[in-house]
Amino acid sequence: MSKNKVCLLISSLAGGGAEGVCVNIANGLAERGADVTLVVLNLDNADYLSIVSDKVKLVSLDVRQARHALAPLRDFIKNSDIDKWLAFNYELTMLLVIIRWTLFKNYTIISRNINTISRNTKDIKGFLGKFVVVPLIKLLYGKADHIVNQCIGMRDDLVKTIPSTESKTSVIYNPVSSKVEIFSQSFPGESAKENYILCVGRLEKQKAFHYAIDAFSIVAKSIPEVSLVFIGQGSLLGDLKQQVEELGLSERVKFEGFQSDTIGYYNKARLTLMTSLYEGFPNVLVESITLGTPVVSFDCPSGPSEIIVNNGNGKLVKQGNVQALATAIIDAYEHPPANESVKETALRYQRDYILKSWERLLFNA
Repeated sequence: MSKNKVCLLISSLAGGGAEGVCVNIANGLAERGADVTLVVLNLDNADYLSIVSDKVKLVSLDVRQARHALAPLRDFIKNSDIDKWLAFNYELTMLLVIIRWTLFKNYTIISRNINTISRNTKDIKGFLGKFVVVPLIKLLYGKADHIVNQCIGMRDDLVKTIPSTESKTSVIYNPVSSKVEIFSQSFPGESAKENYILCVGRLEKQKAFHYAIDAFSIVAKSIPEVSLVFIGQGSLLGDLKQQVEELGLSERVKFEGFQSDTIGYYNKARLTLMTSLYEGFPNVLVESITLGTPVVSFDCPSGPSEIIVNNGNGKLVKQGNVQALATAIIDAYEHPPANESVKETALRYQRDYILKSWERLLFNA
């Protein structure tokens, strides 16, 4: 059995942040010589399928949801000699724990904590959710051998929510994608900017993009040439478009849908804006500063306060304060920090450095 053999387990390859990070780590480990398998529940809407390396063995269980994956995943593990598993959400980690119990098979379960767990469990509603699902998450998730958090704030929240994890948790920041890093290094200096503010992410409740639109309605009065661009798709597209129309901003707000390559958008934006209610670790902010584009963000749990250096690479604003957000946007737009100084604040997220951290954890390398 190769000591550098690992299987990454994720629900899908749809165009989200966790999926992008998963493919980035899988590709990186494989490129550095590890024997990497990537298991997904299904390949529906697999936006990232085309960038999975040929060196990664891709397996689809062909099921719709995690609760349907128990039997096929158990069969795969039973017939596999993979002794290290890296799961990318709570449900999949719990499945690995249950299967390990039923097979009496010894393999290591490492979980990548994908979000602020206290907020995620708080959002679970109903009697069954609160009194069955949440206790099960706390019981089974804590049985993972190690839990990797994407930032310090996420780790602190995890330990507070599930105290038994304190001795087996660590922090590894998300790596910048190789494409973003190569582009940043290949084109030093100031890039030609266009007059727009960029928002990137799923159009869902967590991202709270209604705040971005409210703040932009104030900004638009002070900066007549600026527009707001959204990259992403989701169930709130109709609601957000209606809000834009009611504010009379239809000519100045654009919804571009999901884009597999966002480098050009970041590179040409005057700044990147984030208004999330909570995050695990906001890759959007890291990708933006890697490309030299400053960021403005609410100080939500968790991640922004660890990434943003006020006036160095952007501005941090008290969560929910739309007027303060608009003021910060105007200031960052009119008085941006230098491109190269913004890039310097992203050096600790370089892919090579982060991949070495994963190798040390997975393979004691």
